[in-house]
Amino acid sequence: MRGFTQLSVSDWFYRNRYIAGFSNPARSLYQSVRELVENSLDACEAAGKLPYITVDLKLVGESKRPKVYRLTVSDNGIGIPPQYVPQAFCTVLFGSKFELKQQRGLFGLGVKMAVLYGQITTYKPLEVTTCYDGRNVYTFTLQMDLRSNKPVVLSVKTRKTRKHSTGTTVILHLVGDYDRRLGSRSTGELIQRYLKLTTIANPHATIVFSDPYNNVFKFERSVDKLPPQPRETAPHPHGVDAELLKRMIESSRNTPLQAFLAKNFDRVGPRKALEFLKWAGLDPNMDIKKLTSEDIVKLVNAFKAYDKFLPPSPNVLSPIGAEELKAAIVKLFNPEFVKTVTRPPKSYSGFPFQVEAGIAYGGPVIKGMCDEEGNYKLLFRFANKIPLLFDERGDVCRKVIESFNWRQYRVDDSTPIAIFIHVCSTRIPYKTAGKEMIADVEEIEDEIRLALMDCARDLRRYIYRKMKLIKEQERLNLFKAYITEIADDVVRIVEEDKKKLMELMWKVVTKRGKSK
Repeated sequence: MRGFTQLSVSDWFYRNRYIAGFSNPARSLYQSVRELVENSLDACEAAGKLPYITVDLKLVGESKRPKVYRLTVSDNGIGIPPQYVPQAFCTVLFGSKFELKQQRGLFGLGVKMAVLYGQITTYKPLEVTTCYDGRNVYTFTLQMDLRSNKPVVLSVKTRKTRKHSTGTTVILHLVGDYDRRLGSRSTGELIQRYLKLTTIANPHATIVFSDPYNNVFKFERSVDKLPPQPRETAPHPHGVDAELLKRMIESSRNTPLQAFLAKNFDRVGPRKALEFLKWAGLDPNMDIKKLTSEDIVKLVNAFKAYDKFLPPSPNVLSPIGAEELKAAIVKLFNPEFVKTVTRPPKSYSGFPFQVEAGIAYGGPVIKGMCDEEGNYKLLFRFANKIPLLFDERGDVCRKVIESFNWRQYRVDDSTPIAIFIHVCSTRIPYKTAGKEMIADVEEIEDEIRLALMDCARDLRRYIYRKMKLIKEQERLNLFKAYITEIADDVVRIVEEDKKKLMELMWKVVTKRGKSK
């Protein structure tokens, strides 16, 4: 009989790392940059600072295969308390991103997967330098024990600083391929594209990237105002399952059911809790510790069936902002026309979400771009302020774009437009752990469509006015071409001064054109 074994979480992800986007050297290099930059953005916003992030990527050694890179990412964020540094970087599913609120991370993987990949491809240790209190700087040299899912601390160094500033620098070695093509672009082009688009979704951030060929790309912030911080929220009754409810009860004291609901659920007060419990046929004074498994399932089913709960709190979200999104698009794309919109917050399955969209038209940058199929209808997707560059075909945004009636808005495949769609939520419904595809949730799909309709209406008006002006100019040019000949004929007939006659005719023509 075959023996049974148990894998640690880190060992399981080591064997299945492709699930999180670490499928080959090129994709893994891109994914590692992404995870470290997103960690830095979170750290800066937690510190209440405008992010200034540097990314340095250098080739190590002369070997052509495999190519080993040193990736260094630094930020001016809040720093990490030294007692948490080893686990924060080397224990899979350990972190600060498990609250119910809008955040870039979701699975507690992120940077740990980058560290794991770097270790298994180079076996070089990770180096983390951080300052949390503005006085003491700690430098850790770390590795992961994949079998036990625990950090191995190789060394710790401490020094004093007088700068009174906080932040973190991470140095990671990994096998990658900066020049290999992933689809129509090289890994390097995708990294640059990701960083550029990150400053659209985070217009308050500045990111400086130094590539392996010593080229430096600086993506400047377009606004100097921090966005509102997303807030943690209690679960909404429509978003609770039996397991979560059981855990909530276990972590609570002996409490009457009505008071428990009013204290622990979003948009549920004492009056609404009493109203719901009467409707569900449950005793408001029942001690929650006496609820059986059958009672818990009954309560969850009643949550789903009750349609008089208020929708989830919308003020826990942190959208980009229509004006901020517009400023970032103008700075990076300099379009002829741009319209942005932030839709009112909505909810799906008990989770609040908000959709933002923008359409940019014309300008040399957009006219010089097209997608892999040669169309000029470019789509840029974002989720919780993260650019999504892969798996576009399976995303709900692409589904809406392809079913949208563009001709109704005077747009065809030759019209040079760029479409920007951002979805923020306390729970983005990703299809995979790689966080690149948003699932086809009906409520989100409807909001994306409404946001695009809002932007497209203004675009249609702009294109109509532009075409009208073009036709008017063509008409004037036609008159201008023949006005001399007409004047000659009229002069011969009425014997008037030709110059005065031409001035009069041009005045009449232009006056009629302006009046239309």
